[in-house]
Parts: sequence; C-alpha cells; structure tokens
Amino acid sequence: MRIPLITSASNSKFVRVRQKKIALIGLPILQSVNNLLNAAVARHAEQTGNWQFIYSAQNTVEAFQFLRRLDCDGAIVRITSPAMRREAVKFQFPIVNLSSWLEHPGVPTVRPDWQLLGRLAAEHLLEKGYRRFGCVVVPGGWYIRVRCAAFLETVRAHGASVSMFHLRTTQPKLSQPVSREERGRFKKWIGEMRPPAALALMDDWDAPALMDVCREAGCQIPRDLVVLSTGIHSEVMPLCDPPLSGAQEDLETQADLAIKCLEDQLAGKKMGAEAVVVPPLGVIERASTATMAIEDREVAHAVEVIRARSCEPINVAAIAENVSVCRATLERRFLQIMGMTLHQYLIQQRIQRAQELLAIDPPLSLQAISRQSGIPDRRRLNRIFRRVTGKSPAAFRRAVQKNGCADVKQTGHFNV
Repeated sequence: MRIPLITSASNSKFVRVRQKKIALIGLPILQSVNNLLNAAVARHAEQTGNWQFIYSAQNTVEAFQFLRRLDCDGAIVRITSPAMRREAVKFQFPIVNLSSWLEHPGVPTVRPDWQLLGRLAAEHLLEKGYRRFGCVVVPGGWYIRVRCAAFLETVRAHGASVSMFHLRTTQPKLSQPVSREERGRFKKWIGEMRPPAALALMDDWDAPALMDVCREAGCQIPRDLVVLSTGIHSEVMPLCDPPLSGAQEDLETQADLAIKCLEDQLAGKKMGAEAVVVPPLGVIERASTATMAIEDREVAHAVEVIRARSCEPINVAAIAENVSVCRATLERRFLQIMGMTLHQYLIQQRIQRAQELLAIDPPLSLQAISRQSGIPDRRRLNRIFRRVTGKSPAAFRRAVQKNGCADVKQTGHFNV
C-alpha cells in the first residue's frame, strides 16, 4: 500500500509534505480480532497523508533482520520471541511494539492493561451475586498469569470460593483443541460444582469445546453455570453455544496510542521501554452470563426466560408455563428472592432494551423501538418509559446524544 505525496494549503501557498517511510511487521496479517488495529493505522495514514508503507511482513526473526537493513523512518511491530527482541533493540530508527507476548520487549510498547481486565471480569460476576467460582487456567504467557492473578485476588477478597482447573495441553489451531483425556478430566471437575456457579476461562480458544463438556455434565448455561472469558479472541465468542461473554480490550485506543508513540519518536522525542497500558472497554455481556446467581432454580429459570424473551409479547402466565411451576407459587418465590414481581422485572428488562435502542445512531423510530422492546405501541412505550425513568423516550435520547449516557431510575409497577 502506497500513499501518494500530498499538498496542503498554508498562507495561500502549497507546501509539499515529505512522506515518512513506515514498515509494518505482524500487523496486516493478524487474526480478525485485531482488524481494528489495522484499520486505525490505515486511517491515520490516509488522514495525515505523509505515511508511506514500504514494507509489510509476517512477524518472523527474518523479517526483523531484513527490516534492520531497510531504509525507513519508523516501524510498528509485534515482538513475539526473545530472538525478535534481540533484533528489535538494534534498530536505529523509531519503532513501537503492539504485542504482549514478552513482558519486557525492550522497546516502546503499547498493550492492554491485563491486570485491570482480569479484575473487571471478576467484578462483573460478583455484581451478579456469584460466590462459587471455577477458573480454567491454560498454558501460556505472563499476561495470562497476570489477569488470572487479578481475577482470583478480586473474587477471594469478597469471600468467594474458587476451584481451579489447569488445562494441561491446548491446540487452538486444531478442530478439536481439547483431547479426549482432558475433556474427561474437565467433565468430572465441572460436574462437582454446585449451581449457581460462575466459570471463568483465562483464554477462549477452548471455550466451544469446554462449554460442550459443561452441557454433557448436565450444567445448563447460563441457568446453572454462567461462563465468561478473559481471553480476547472476539471472533470465537459469538460462535459458542450460547454466545460467550468476555472482557474486551480497547483496540482502537491501543492503536491510537501506538501511532502517537511513533509520531512522537519521529518528531525527536525519546521514549523509554516501559509499556503504556490501555484500560479495557469492560465486559461485553452475551447470553452465557445473561442471568444472576439465584439459588432457587425455578426463579433462576424465570429470570433466564424473561431476559431471553422480554422483547417478545410474553406475559407472566407464559413465563410460568415455560418454567413449569404454578403461577402463584412462582410469583410468590420470585417476589421473595428478587424483591419485585415477575411483571415488574419484565417491564424493567423491556425498558432497558428500549434504552439501548434509543442510544442507537442513526436513531430508530419510536414505533420500531416499542416493537423491538416487546411493548405493543409507541404510546404505551412513552407512558411506561416516563413512569419508570422519569423521562420521555425523546428526552432520554437527547440526554444520551448530549452526554453519551443518562442516569436512569428504575422503579414502579406498571401495566403494559
């Protein structure tokens, strides 16, 4: 990819901008999870007009050796071995590393805050009320140990119990990454966990296989066992059954900071080898954790049904029928455990869905939002939304557009 020379206006005169020759090692050929990094670099090159990509290659020792002999101004690289580090520290031009494979890569580095990522994953599950945890540790680098330690420290600080499972081998590139022996050992271990429990995966390559074994052991996800990954392979998570929740790093900010780091060096600023860490975006919740820790299995099932079907025209009678419990019994137990009626909880979930849809850009019509929230029409949406949140849907949308967020007070019991 070559970016042509451009001109820019300054005092009515055109000034020729010198292009900076940039090399990329490991960036364009990463897995799909890192496409945001690639896009950010390409966007920067297009916007500034003075980056010319003169070399692009897979991250190998040979590529680093060739790069040392190349006439370029700077490089964005991925250092994934000590041998690559030995070559990288010899460069006479600015570079920035985006890989976390080495704890001390010896050059300016921008990477995710792995410790915070592990802590946020733990806090997400604790907020749902879970106090029994299983933790699957895989063989891997220092960053897996860091996020695992942060996860364990956080849950144990809240008095929660944790059972550890060490996966001895993993082959992520194989169609069956977990061996039959490992599957059997995992099935026995997971079968001993008493629901409701939370399972934290320190990586997610093995998630589809391990979730299959959970079901084989009789654990229903998420009713009996919620599953969350601290791994970052977002292409894997939607393919799980059910889709896997996971802590998500901020790839765009990581790319932006890496670009700034390289530009600062190109401008003559000296950069140390200490890594710049980027806080994660948070936990992206999918169906694998779409419930709460509820000891009463029927009430837990009712919560799962409401969360999964709140956007449908479902009522309390249909919920009780799904749970196969007498309606009066379910309503009594639900109120006792959840502190609200089934109907109130159903309304709460519908309003939360409406809030999500109101924040979408470009905006949806109120009629479309009411339909997708499980509320019959826009008039009822307007009335219920105002009573629950204290704002009209239009006012809520304006607040989100202005501030990026809005405080919501969810109270009340209203008929749809």
